[in-house]
Amino acid sequence: MNLGAVFAWSLAPPMIRSFAGSFPVNFQNAFRYFVALLFLWPAFFLTGEPSLLRDHLLLLLRKAGQIVVIALVNYAFQVCYTFSLFLLAPSVMSLLSQTQVLFGVVFAILFFHDERAFVLRPAFLTGLLCAVIGVAIVVVGSRTFDGQKLTLGILVVLTSAACWALLGSLLRKWVPDVPPLLSICAVFSIVTPLFMVTYAFAHHGVPIPDASAGKWLMLTISGLIAIGLGHSLFYRSIGVLGVSVSTSIGLLTPLFASLISCLAFGDALSAMQLAGAAALLGGCFLIVRTRFKIATTS
Repeated sequence: MNLGAVFAWSLAPPMIRSFAGSFPVNFQNAFRYFVALLFLWPAFFLTGEPSLLRDHLLLLLRKAGQIVVIALVNYAFQVCYTFSLFLLAPSVMSLLSQTQVLFGVVFAILFFHDERAFVLRPAFLTGLLCAVIGVAIVVVGSRTFDGQKLTLGILVVLTSAACWALLGSLLRKWVPDVPPLLSICAVFSIVTPLFMVTYAFAHHGVPIPDASAGKWLMLTISGLIAIGLGHSLFYRSIGVLGVSVSTSIGLLTPLFASLISCLAFGDALSAMQLAGAAALLGGCFLIVRTRFKIATTS
């Protein structure tokens, strides 16, 4: 399930880039999340325990305030994620987005007291140093280093990674007793109309983009696969593998995304970027594995 989620997410950057010029950011976000909801809500009702359905829905209502905050963080994540693909190649964006592992550790330390001693471990410091060096090499090694655009793209994708890490931490802290699929359905049900309202406000109405049938089909598939299927598989796999192992497997996303991007757009990484990718992914993997070892021995 986790590898399925990774592959689904790997398809997102090349897909979004393929129709980026046809749909404004928040229109495509609203449409893709709406398509995902058409998949996620039925999946919840079909896979949930009928006898617990009423209790789960009442619990969700009691946590409505926290769900709204989580939805706003999700909104910021998705806007930054999509916009970054207007600025960076999918391969570079996918690599830099793995800094979510670093941000995840920071938020875990802030929110969960049992994580705080973790940062003093040599393995963590080594992994952090490797990851930071890797990010720097990936950026400097870009063949399209055109200053302002690249700098903005880096800031946007790092913001996206931070928001994603914060989203996961808030879900764990505030709604651990709510079924994951129900939590994500509730969050998406708030975020989807928010995307559309933002789009309508920015465009003084809801103009329908004039795109080809192929672009609309690609937009629909990306919502169904990358958001609907990817998220549902990931949140189900967490219960089996745990967060640390799931995050470790998630580090394969840049590899898949880079291969797909290379085949679709010819976005091959330079030798320097490959070296940076190895340092970044190796550092993140070391951090996650250290956390996992601590969790299994405590």
